[in-house]
Amino acid sequence: MMRSLSLFLFLTASSMTEGALTSLQQINIKTFEKMRQVERYQIKIAEKHFLSGKHKIALAEYEKFLTLYKNSPGAPYAQLMWSHTMMKLKKPKTALRDGFQSVIDYWPKSNEATIAAYCMGSAYRTMGEVKDAQKSFRFLITEYPNHEIAIRARLDLLHYARLHQDMEERLRLLNELTYIVKRTKVSQQACITACHELAKLHCFAQKLDEGKKALATTYTGAALFDQVYNLSTQTVHHLLRDPKTKAAALKLGDQIISKLRAETAVRPKLTTKFLYQVADLHNTLGQPSETMKVYEEIGQLLGVNDSLRGRIANWYIARKKPDDARRIYGEFDDKATGLKHIADMFLKEGNITKAIDIFRELINIDGDNSGVYLWSIAGCYEKLSNWGKAIACYRQVDRFPSDYFAIAKCHRRLGEQKDAVILYQQIKIAGKSAPEATLQIGFTYEEAKEKEKAIRTFQLTCKRYPKSRQASIAHSHLQNKYNINVTLGGTEEE
Repeated sequence: MMRSLSLFLFLTASSMTEGALTSLQQINIKTFEKMRQVERYQIKIAEKHFLSGKHKIALAEYEKFLTLYKNSPGAPYAQLMWSHTMMKLKKPKTALRDGFQSVIDYWPKSNEATIAAYCMGSAYRTMGEVKDAQKSFRFLITEYPNHEIAIRARLDLLHYARLHQDMEERLRLLNELTYIVKRTKVSQQACITACHELAKLHCFAQKLDEGKKALATTYTGAALFDQVYNLSTQTVHHLLRDPKTKAAALKLGDQIISKLRAETAVRPKLTTKFLYQVADLHNTLGQPSETMKVYEEIGQLLGVNDSLRGRIANWYIARKKPDDARRIYGEFDDKATGLKHIADMFLKEGNITKAIDIFRELINIDGDNSGVYLWSIAGCYEKLSNWGKAIACYRQVDRFPSDYFAIAKCHRRLGEQKDAVILYQQIKIAGKSAPEATLQIGFTYEEAKEKEKAIRTFQLTCKRYPKSRQASIAHSHLQNKYNINVTLGGTEEE
């Protein structure tokens, strides 16, 4: 193993700083080991030019190898790389006719022939000849079905099948990847992805047993049940989109609910999870009364907690029964969390005064977070255009520089531009916020009808913080409003 690694490093070390060969361009280690030193050297020279972008020289060096060492174990590889070089020179037809095809014709049992078969498909794709590309990929799969690169060919064909909505070929390829292809380190992820896609197609076609069968190639036991459940719920959502398949969705939903209830006996520790899933399904199926019955069932079996109360409150909100939802939030064991939900409801309803009352109540019971609630109260007063009370609340919050920005904004609403400028000047001490504070000073002067100060401040923003977003705004504003062009950067003047 060490000998093989050293040989590989010998071949590639000189080119590592210039680039690297792709998986379709790398020589097989066993082939390299069989080559004579002089042959390795010739390949190394050709590769060096290939990786450095000197493709015409590389082409000549690969031709030289084929002339001097046509019976070498490395000859198929040299012909393959000659073909890759032709592709780099944008001569795909020559690469196909005289290159990749020659590898297959002269060395059909070589590893390079398999790679050449794939490269032919890739070359046709480069030329936009999709049907020929597909033909080449199918040839590769037929001739070398167990080779790892056949996985790549199948995935390329699968891409075209999806693109052209060829369901017959799509299903054939997915079945191969799911059931036939041997799962190795290289192929495993592709096979797993394929089994999911195949299962989804079957389930959407209401062939649930076939979908489960596909998933069973990868999962067993509880994991299989969870996968089937997730896919089944996706199928329900899919079927509900079309009124014609709504009956099928309801039927499938009832089947899933039955299986979930049966699973509680198999995995009793997950009873809560399964019952919540039952409730969610009833909700999805448009059966709100059944959803509430399940919530009541959970409460009787397992006791009522805030998680259940939250779901019940959301149920009432969805039914447009806000008073019932607030009543449930008021029953929370975690009083602060319940009150936050109530405050959010009042805010969404536009009942700002009620929200303020709730936030003040929160300050009394959750004093450690009083700053958060005072900030919310200040925001409420802003919504009411009560700028004075908003300022009073913001002043009680230690959240520099956000608090200073908020207070300054309120002063500007009150026409107190001088007070706002003083605050912005203090914010400028904080480096990260200085560009924004400077820009806002310019706009504040503008509001105060102090045109010259505004212009000078916008120019200062451009000069002092040329790479900032604020400089771009100031630059644009100077051009659009004052027809003044400035150069970002340079000397600055206060």
